[in-house]
Amino acid sequence: MYDKAGSVLRIETTINNTARYKVRRRVTRHGQKKMAWVKMRKGVVDIRRRVEVCRGANARYLDALAVVGDSTPSHRVLDPVSQPVITGKRRFRALQPISPADSHLFQQILAGENLLQGVRNRDLRRALYPEEESDPGKRRRASARITRSFQLLSSHRLIYRVPKTNYYRTTKKGHTVMTTALQFRITDATLLAARKTV
Repeated sequence: MYDKAGSVLRIETTINNTARYKVRRRVTRHGQKKMAWVKMRKGVVDIRRRVEVCRGANARYLDALAVVGDSTPSHRVLDPVSQPVITGKRRFRALQPISPADSHLFQQILAGENLLQGVRNRDLRRALYPEEESDPGKRRRASARITRSFQLLSSHRLIYRVPKTNYYRTTKKGHTVMTTALQFRITDATLLAARKTV
């Protein structure tokens, strides 16, 4: 992001590691030609897919920036997710947005590297439980905890699963709730006390 000529705010996405992204094209596998999702190539050959990926990333980045100037009172943002929700026949607990556990989860989901493509279970597991990567049993339990966290956040409509992938992306509501909770958590108590109560 940069301010071009002092009058235009310009958002750009540069992809250095194209192999991280997928493109659907015709490939030959076991002597048969078929359509498949394969790694994106460098150069102009996959430019159409690269444009799609970059446009989506720019849109999500702008959505995340839109939360910054929101003047909605914190209680209107945080109160709805502080109640249990029922999805189908399952009941999901209320979120505790400013608790250390939930705010640490929010922080990892909103990390910049996860805004472009989304976040996977393994990405979050490595960030939240790095000490459990060496033991397969502990790694499996940590992965199950992350899956339950994804289900909880999905039930509150803070994240959604990208179809046909293992990636989860943050919704507009999710950006608003998570950034509000994180900002509320780091705001100086004297600043909060100095504000007039409404």
